[in-house]
Amino acid sequence: MTLKNKALLSAAALLTSVAASTASALSIDWKGTYRFEWTQVDRPTLATPYGMKSYGLNYLSLSPKIIATDGVNIVSRFDVLANQDPAYADAQVGQMWGQGWDATNTAGQSNVYSRNHPSTQMRVSQLYLNVNQEYGALVLGRAPLEFGLGITHNAGNGMFDHWGDTEDMVGYKFIVDNFFLMPIIGRVYDENVSQGNTVQDTILHLQYESKESGSMIGLMQQVRKASLGANDVPLNSPPAIGQTKTGEYSVSTTSFILGREWEKFAFKLEAGFTSGNVGAQNATGEDIKSNGYGIAAEIYFPRKDSKFDWNIRLGMATGDDPATTNAFEGYQFSRNYDVAMLMFNHRLGLADFLTTNRYKETVNHDVANSLDDEYISNAIYISPKISYAWNDRLDLNNTLTYAQLMTNPTGKADFKKDLGLEWDIELVYKPTERIQWVNQLGLLFPGAAFKNGSANLENASTYGFASKAAISF
Repeated sequence: MTLKNKALLSAAALLTSVAASTASALSIDWKGTYRFEWTQVDRPTLATPYGMKSYGLNYLSLSPKIIATDGVNIVSRFDVLANQDPAYADAQVGQMWGQGWDATNTAGQSNVYSRNHPSTQMRVSQLYLNVNQEYGALVLGRAPLEFGLGITHNAGNGMFDHWGDTEDMVGYKFIVDNFFLMPIIGRVYDENVSQGNTVQDTILHLQYESKESGSMIGLMQQVRKASLGANDVPLNSPPAIGQTKTGEYSVSTTSFILGREWEKFAFKLEAGFTSGNVGAQNATGEDIKSNGYGIAAEIYFPRKDSKFDWNIRLGMATGDDPATTNAFEGYQFSRNYDVAMLMFNHRLGLADFLTTNRYKETVNHDVANSLDDEYISNAIYISPKISYAWNDRLDLNNTLTYAQLMTNPTGKADFKKDLGLEWDIELVYKPTERIQWVNQLGLLFPGAAFKNGSANLENASTYGFASKAAISF
């Protein structure tokens, strides 16, 4: 063997050794969820014509965690087959089943003569550094944001969640036994590298949680400030918050969580309150203040030796009162927080009774041409649920939900606040812990609120059906 060959073999052995040592110090831990859903709502308009809608959604999320070294992780999330509709482009709803070429936007393509579906780009929704230490953890990057029951901040970690809260943040979580404190600085919007037009969050999260006693108490204080140039609260056209923009947006959202578990009873309660100045004035020159709140409670009655299980969800969220021109009282829950299959989940009726159009990505989609993008807002509800464990793999759930409006959004003297009653039947098949197939039937009996007083709009009964399967790994 020549000296040259020996040198090449030595170099190859050295490279192999380095690569092996690097591989042993670096690994990738994958997790994710695949799901397919089909939803059909018979009469979302509650009127004639029906406006029946039906759609399927196909979705895959991949969350690789790169373990660079002990305690140092790089976490990301990829959304495969993201929705092409601009209104839902940054949601977790997935690709609409059968969505093909759009001849109005794609030159030279024909839906009629197509032989395959168009490819879509993979969307990256999260990327952040997580450094874990003995008494704390650093988070840096675009990370999920979650608190309590998830009525205000909801990361969308559930199998069938369609929405998720993320923020470009830097935060450090100080941990002492069962208590932690986490200050966060978040950048919501930055027009360019020049200072000035920004929207920024200052967040403080404190929480105590004991698994031994089953108790939990927490606080999250979020102060969002937007400079004058970045303040884009809706003005002048419905659903307007103010008439003239005058300054920076500065609103504080304070959220509380309280929970306790006993052997045969448990509860969790979350409340959120807003206060501050929206940076706008009304027609008479008065500053408009933010003054809304939302409360949600979940009460559980576990029966370990019984096939039956009971729980009750109840809550309220304020809506903007058109009678007060110097305050904005609206408060909206996260769209992931579902109480009923139809009510507060799909747009219903012929008017915006929940006063939520200002929160939606677009108002161009009507009740018959929208996904499940409704919020809980301007309403009070109670929703008892009974679950029956048919066997180890099959559960049968029955839920009744009754709701009323908090505020009259139309100003009509003869307006009624009754939103009506919904009965949901749900059959859940779980062949394994990581696989679920859920079939839902929702029957809605709308109340007088949908008639809009003397306008006497139709409020016919309707139903919806959903079948959805998910695999997590």
